[in-house]
Amino acid sequence: MKQEQKMSDDFGKMLKKLREERGLSLGRLAGLTGISASYLSRLERSQKKSPGFPKLMVLAEALNVEPWTLVGSSLSWDKGETTDLKELLFNHQIQYNGEILSAETKEILLEILEAILDADWSKESLLQELHEIGELINELKET
Repeated sequence: MKQEQKMSDDFGKMLKKLREERGLSLGRLAGLTGISASYLSRLERSQKKSPGFPKLMVLAEALNVEPWTLVGSSLSWDKGETTDLKELLFNHQIQYNGEILSAETKEILLEILEAILDADWSKESLLQELHEIGELINELKET
């Protein structure tokens, strides 16, 4: 059974802050997103659990921000909560050596991780799998 995500006050505060900075009323944001004003109000007051991914994307688009700007570290998952690897990489701003990773870099990293996890690592396939992973690493270094 999937455990429920819990909303911290930070998400609601960020949502309200961004909405107000853009001069949007709850009604106007509701019109832009198709999400009811009462639901948005409950989100802002942290009375509603976190929105699902589709609503989060619609809100981010309407507010002209990246989804991770809204979420940041405001969602806390109970132990046992899982997330898809691709969702993890692409729904967060990831920094390495002081630079934010591009979508292209994240895509190559995902390919590398998938190649490693999907590899058979048998005696017969080891060299071929290492070669393929090496090619992906070279591609990463060229970005």
